[in-house]
Amino acid sequence: MNLPIAIRRATPSDGFLVEALTRRIWTGRVSAESTVFRETPETVAAQIAKGGAVILEAGEIPIGSGRWVPVPGPQGQGRWMEVKRIGILPEFTGRGYGARILEALEEMGRAQALAGAQLAIRADQPRLIDFYAGLGYLLAPDVELTTPNPRSPPPIGMRRWF
Repeated sequence: MNLPIAIRRATPSDGFLVEALTRRIWTGRVSAESTVFRETPETVAAQIAKGGAVILEAGEIPIGSGRWVPVPGPQGQGRWMEVKRIGILPEFTGRGYGARILEALEEMGRAQALAGAQLAIRADQPRLIDFYAGLGYLLAPDVELTTPNPRSPPPIGMRRWF
């Protein structure tokens, strides 16, 4: 059965849904030391309120999400967005949905006149470098995260100007 795919903006009241969906997506895919496993519905709601988020739905079933928070740009280059936690349930991967989530997040950033986006890839997920490079992101070793994880190896920073 093919359900229609849609992306909707999340609100802080979606904090519980986004936290539970993100945890479900990332469990078994990343190290148990990931900061994703220390998030709560309240911390996710606060991120959504500070920046924004989207939820990808198949019909009315949530199958993916992504979020962002505002950050200072590199070397004083205006305000930027830090893209966080883009993920799709495993049974829906490989269909370009991650790129659609990223595009929706970037549209939110452009609507707020942000200068660009940055993100970090966990060291245990290097295959994502090519994915983001294909979407215009460049390696940027100076990316500083809003939620660094001292328990994990340093992530791989990437950046894209709008």
